[in-house]
Amino acid sequence: MNEAEFHIHAPSDGVLALDAAVLIYRGASGGALATLHDVHHVDGEAVIGAGQPMTPRKAIELSRALLKRVAHGGFLPANVLYMDGDLILWWEPPARRHVTFRVADSHADLFGGRERGESVPHPGLIFAASTRVWRVWAVKGRERPTPQTALYQAPYFNVDGQGQICQGNVPRPEGTTIDKIQTWNDAFFRSYFTHPNVPAKLVKHRGGAYAFWRELLDGRFERFPERVLVPAKSTLGALLGMKEKP
Repeated sequence: MNEAEFHIHAPSDGVLALDAAVLIYRGASGGALATLHDVHHVDGEAVIGAGQPMTPRKAIELSRALLKRVAHGGFLPANVLYMDGDLILWWEPPARRHVTFRVADSHADLFGGRERGESVPHPGLIFAASTRVWRVWAVKGRERPTPQTALYQAPYFNVDGQGQICQGNVPRPEGTTIDKIQTWNDAFFRSYFTHPNVPAKLVKHRGGAYAFWRELLDGRFERFPERVLVPAKSTLGALLGMKEKP
């Protein structure tokens, strides 16, 4: 490596100088060890010095430095629940929001036509987004979710049993920084909801999901009836692999 390669240019951080190297060793049993090495510049060349085992503290410091490249610093809004790399989870409290349905001809009579949109009450929702993930779950109540909060199937068309969102007619947003949350919300709520994506019940309602959403569109409920939510048989903490307190 020559002198010019000791530095790289990053759009968000300016010039970054080569400072250290991390070597990872793996064993046949699946175990791993990481060592941290200083990098010395000798006669225009980069030389990796002797290493020391990477301590948990050093690993955390390195992780924090790397996270700055995928998330903005500063105050976190109250609705942000979890951030890890480019993964972000946020909560939307129960509220009225506009939704639009565009259904098949065979179900048009249930909605008074193939396409219909209204402002209706929605449950509390937890969204997750990253470069590989776009999911949503429902939660009950108006309290900010905790690791112990039970998750429910999001009662929407275009969402499968694991919470995965079908992209539909709206382009998937780019970036998962805090300032992009509203863009992700808009992409979800401004898409056309076309058909249920779960093999079992989307909601616990006589007549099924089509009848339930027709009643919401007709203004039957002032608040979202949480009794119709189908348990996801998981909690937020279990979803994230956290150790939950009893």
